[in-house]
Amino acid sequence: MDKLTWINVLLKQLEYNREMGQDSDLREKIIENPQWYQEKLGIDSSLEVEIVQEQKNTYHIPVPYLKGNLEEEVEVPASVRSIIDFLTKAGTDTSFRDELKANPSQVLQKSFPEVTWWNTVDIIILEDTNSKCHLPIPALGEEAELSENELSMIAGGASRAVETDAALCF
Repeated sequence: MDKLTWINVLLKQLEYNREMGQDSDLREKIIENPQWYQEKLGIDSSLEVEIVQEQKNTYHIPVPYLKGNLEEEVEVPASVRSIIDFLTKAGTDTSFRDELKANPSQVLQKSFPEVTWWNTVDIIILEDTNSKCHLPIPALGEEAELSENELSMIAGGASRAVETDAALCF
C-alpha cells in the first residue's frame, strides 16, 4: 500500500475505533463482514484483510508494508503525526522493526514516553505484507481495563500505537 493510501486508511480507522469501543453492533458487523470494513476504509480489494480483536490487556501493533515514495510529505493532523512517523519508520527501517519486535514495550516507551502503561499490557507486533494487512479492532468498553482517556490514546492499525490526543488502532 502506498503511504498516502495507508495514512488515509489510518485516519478513517480513528473514526471507526471510537465508535467500535462502545458500539457492539458495529464491532460485530466488522467481525462478520471484514470486506465491508475494508471497503469503508478504502483498502484495495486485492489485499487480504485480517481483523484482529483486541482483548483486555492485549494490544496489536500492525507494522505497515509501505511502498512508493516514502519521502513525500503528507498533511495529517498534528495529533497523529508522531504515530505516522513511528509506523513509517517501523515499516521501512529493518533494524528499528527488529528492535520493536524483540522489545516492543521498551521501544514504545522510548517513542511515546507520555504513556506510562506499556509494561502493563501484552503487545503483539503484526507485520503487514504486500498482500495482507491487519486491522485491530478495540475491545468493547466493558472488556477493556483501561480508562476512556487511556483507550483514546491507543492508535491502529494496520497498525496500533499511542499518542495522548489520538485514538488509533494500528
